[in-house]
Amino acid sequence: MKDLLIGLDIGTSWVKAGLFDQFGQLLAKASAPVVLYSPEPGWAEQAPLEWWQGTCQVLAEVLHGIDPARVAALGLSGQCPGHVLVGTDSQPIGRAIIWRDLRAREEAAWITEHITSAQSLQWTGTDQLGHPSNPPARLLWLKNHQKNAWNQAAKVLQPKDFIALQLTGTVATDWHSAYCLVNPETAVYDPNYFDLLGIPSAKMPVALDPTAISGDVTAHAASLTGLTPGTQVVIGTIDAYCDNLAGGVIFDARAVDVAGTSESISLGIDRMVEAPGVYPSRIGNAGMFLCGPTQAGGDTLRWLANCFFPEFKGSLHFEKMEKEARAVPSTCDGLIFLPYLSGERAPIWDTEARGVFFGLTFNHTRQHCTRAVYESVGFAIRHILEIAEAASGKAAREIVVCGGGSQSQFWNQIKADILQRPVRPTAISETGCLGAAILASVGGGLHPDLQAACERMIIFRNVVMPESALSSMYETAYRTYRQLYPALKLVFHESAR
Repeated sequence: MKDLLIGLDIGTSWVKAGLFDQFGQLLAKASAPVVLYSPEPGWAEQAPLEWWQGTCQVLAEVLHGIDPARVAALGLSGQCPGHVLVGTDSQPIGRAIIWRDLRAREEAAWITEHITSAQSLQWTGTDQLGHPSNPPARLLWLKNHQKNAWNQAAKVLQPKDFIALQLTGTVATDWHSAYCLVNPETAVYDPNYFDLLGIPSAKMPVALDPTAISGDVTAHAASLTGLTPGTQVVIGTIDAYCDNLAGGVIFDARAVDVAGTSESISLGIDRMVEAPGVYPSRIGNAGMFLCGPTQAGGDTLRWLANCFFPEFKGSLHFEKMEKEARAVPSTCDGLIFLPYLSGERAPIWDTEARGVFFGLTFNHTRQHCTRAVYESVGFAIRHILEIAEAASGKAAREIVVCGGGSQSQFWNQIKADILQRPVRPTAISETGCLGAAILASVGGGLHPDLQAACERMIIFRNVVMPESALSSMYETAYRTYRQLYPALKLVFHESAR
């Protein structure tokens, strides 16, 4: 009987696998670390074969003691955008550029100059092409600066799609992962667009619905992973979308906060609307949502540990950091942090923005700085959510929080207090894996559609209620937070020049 599902998540820090039943119960999980390389400032690279090695490891672990013939399908989730140059032998050519890389600034400026907003909307459904982290700028950078590798490449794949290739021998992506490249209504690469870029569209993989079957596991891949040959692989989608799906974003007026390496905030809507700084999307043909990804979320805590807690010696001890943060009052006695440590994506989309502690005095301590970092992510969530709610006319009744950060009761309470809305954490933190398994449950035929799959597979923990007594304090602090970026924008850009 085929009654089990696997969600495989190719993340920035880890390759993770989760084995689920059709009701969302996590039966086994495994993870393998991934190395991040930064050979130049602003560069971020990873080795695709390390993803594959991690994939083989985690799949073998979750299948230990399980009859692999019970697996109905495997679904994929992956960091995005990433760019893997692949040769005709299906092997990677060098390292992959991953989502947080900002090297393609000149190419992004060229795109802004040469592609009008109307053209951008017609070809890709968005007018936000001109950012160095977006795929068009990356592809131009590869073409301009890695000419030999570019000419050798048969395809350019996303991280999860490289893994799908290793598992099945077939090349494909989903139309969400191909954002800024395909027309979202047709999933077609517009020839006029690619002619202007000077990029052969033949290097692009076919774009499918995220519940579509990419292919079947080959005998060779089965021997390395423990899967049964012929197991169906569902192409899946972007990790943040999988996380959002595992939080139920396809349901109208539900807000989902994905608390991962970066933070992503989405609001379920019933009609497509535009809003400055966020973008509308959907998962497959299911519910629509407005989404805003930040550049840093949980990564701010890694930076905090490295800079403020030398006794950790490079490790992360969340309990100790939270203990220090609890020692100071809410709003940190006037100290506010801007979490723009690597520029910022939503809602300001400014690569030159920088992190700032505002309001420091002799009275502030490491404890204040620690709490200010935690609170800054809550402020960033509120900023994005306010934009989405104003544009859609929807008010989220509660905030579902998922991802690794959802396990912190302390952080969930801060978010509830800043948002003055209940926060409902998901039962498991591996929501990228769960979202991929939900997609696999539809592609593999265990559930008829995504709505039914979400209703049956999403499990929550106890809700965290806001403290109304803190509403006024956080309102004042948030207004100051909102004033800081506009006041500093010119300084950021002059400093960058």
